[in-house]
Amino acid sequence: MIPLLALDIQTLPDVAGIRTLYQLDAQISDADVVYFALQRSRASRADEFMPYHLHRVVAINAVLHSRQEVALHQSVAGQDEAAMLQALAALLNEHMPQIVSWQGSQLLLPVLRHRAMLHNVAFPGGPNGLFGQTLELSRLLCQGAQPGCVPQQEMAGLCGLPRIADYDAPQSWAAAAAGQLPSLLEHSAQRAACHYLMWLRLAALQGQISALTRSQHEQKLAQLLSQTGGHWQDFLQQWPAHNRG
Repeated sequence: MIPLLALDIQTLPDVAGIRTLYQLDAQISDADVVYFALQRSRASRADEFMPYHLHRVVAINAVLHSRQEVALHQSVAGQDEAAMLQALAALLNEHMPQIVSWQGSQLLLPVLRHRAMLHNVAFPGGPNGLFGQTLELSRLLCQGAQPGCVPQQEMAGLCGLPRIADYDAPQSWAAAAAGQLPSLLEHSAQRAACHYLMWLRLAALQGQISALTRSQHEQKLAQLLSQTGGHWQDFLQQWPAHNRG
């Protein structure tokens, strides 16, 4: 089995980038800059979806399944965006993993490609390399069905896994402005763990791994999270032992 990387990111509006593109005066507050960008999105798209290139990556979190080991790769508040992208590129080059996401083509992959180009970071195989082969769990489940795929937190809740909220640009900005950036980063790390657990469940159902193998990997992750402590204790409380394996 090739290595597997369950990947999640957290972004915030790129205030500096928005100022540069639209030549906004330095006296305009960051909050008003973000409001301006969201208003442009509403006018052009009728929603508040921030364009890919205006998402600044503030966290890259992953669970790496390599051989028989499971490892966490977590970002901390204040890390440099370029450094995080370089670290991800190094991780991909070292392990050449199968990337797993819930619905990566909607945000994760396009944002990483755009921001990597901005910072001159090369990922293995270029834009159509590893990122072109990402396994999207939601698409596997939906099989193109309309009107669309379900949120991960809802499917996770039905499967007895922690329900980790995912925030859009306005919600993320509001949380960060309220001093909750560490919490946003924790949620991103927990979503990556849920990606991994959902993959284990689906892989076992499809016969790619045995039920015993799934249980063993879940126990390894639970042990790792218990040893890591911190916010992972809350995660484990939402993931009772009877739902493991």
